[in-house]
Amino acid sequence: MDHELNDTRNPGEARNRARQRRKWAFLIFAGLVGAVIGALLSGLENGEGNFLVGQIETLTMPAWAAIAMAAAFFFAFAVLPVWGFTQIDDYQMRQNLIGYAGGCIGAIAGYPIWAVLAMGGLVPHPTAFGIFVIAFTVTILTFLVAKLRG
Repeated sequence: MDHELNDTRNPGEARNRARQRRKWAFLIFAGLVGAVIGALLSGLENGEGNFLVGQIETLTMPAWAAIAMAAAFFFAFAVLPVWGFTQIDDYQMRQNLIGYAGGCIGAIAGYPIWAVLAMGGLVPHPTAFGIFVIAFTVTILTFLVAKLRG
């Protein structure tokens, strides 16, 4: 009987299900890209520093690996999101663009704010990873605000 219901779906329901499948496939693919980047980075970095807490001054990697990792980061943080915007409806794209723009503003404003607070002795000096965390956090918060405002 359920099979009969699936056969009588209207075209809008079929498109919506297909869109949902594409969305989940995209999210899984993006997660796999992130996992591969993380695994490769942990295997390629040499030295006593730590990429995640910003002690990258003592880390090294071969030039070919640095170029490959830079390309992978560009793909993960620029190409995939922009391509993903083409895979969702206009309403969802608007919410995602608002979140993406919020993250960019967070990074652009976060550094000078953090730097002057550090100059005043109120916080430690900015790190690249810290700016990334600010941008990522602001992206998520801005997206959630856009989503909740409907």
